[in-house]
Amino acid sequence: MNRLYILLTYLLFSSALSLGQDSTVTLRRVPRSIVKLAPLSLLDQDATVQGGLEYRTGAKTSVQAEFGYGWKGLSPFTADLDDYVKAEVWRTRAEVRFYNGRYRTNRRRDIAIKSSFPLGNYWAIEALSKRINVINQEFKWQDPSSSAKPEYVGSMRISRYVLGTHLKIGRQFAFYDPIHRSFSRTLLDIYLGAGVRWAFNDIADTGTPPHSYCGCGLGRSFTQKENQLTPSITAGLKVGFAL
Repeated sequence: MNRLYILLTYLLFSSALSLGQDSTVTLRRVPRSIVKLAPLSLLDQDATVQGGLEYRTGAKTSVQAEFGYGWKGLSPFTADLDDYVKAEVWRTRAEVRFYNGRYRTNRRRDIAIKSSFPLGNYWAIEALSKRINVINQEFKWQDPSSSAKPEYVGSMRISRYVLGTHLKIGRQFAFYDPIHRSFSRTLLDIYLGAGVRWAFNDIADTGTPPHSYCGCGLGRSFTQKENQLTPSITAGLKVGFAL
């Protein structure tokens, strides 16, 4: 009788331990963050190397932040920044997203699959800031045939500040594997938005002001000293990876 009691106790203990181990194994980490790259930012007149992070805050909400840095000659197109001796671009974006909570893998009715990271159509409120620093220097030649060094005339430093906001709509999607009924963690994010932006220039001269290049890129001027309030349109594509 004692042996039977010991055997039953051992079996019950082993079963409880096995169940505990199984429940631990089935737990998995849910992806809440998405690291993103913005390849189209390299094609801008103020080209930047830009990346960001999206963090899921709820079943249908998330927040996203981006940071970018660029320099003279980074853009593959002819840009007004090339007219200056030095130029750099700093760019930041932050937004709050609201997803509709549905993601269809095809056009059939009632086919909706849930994901642990945010997918589907969304709308967002975005705030942005950008700072462009440029330096222009000018020298005067006394005699082109002389070997003497040119005379330094002066330099001009301009910092252009831009603040803005957009209302955006977009779609974030991933490739779906119907065999394993799972999504790839590689994501695509496409968006379009409209809003306003406010800009002003901070101009500092050193010595005798040199010849002022226009700095008249698309929709802007570096020489204008008044505040500039203009409508703004944004569109883009990002490539992300869910952590």
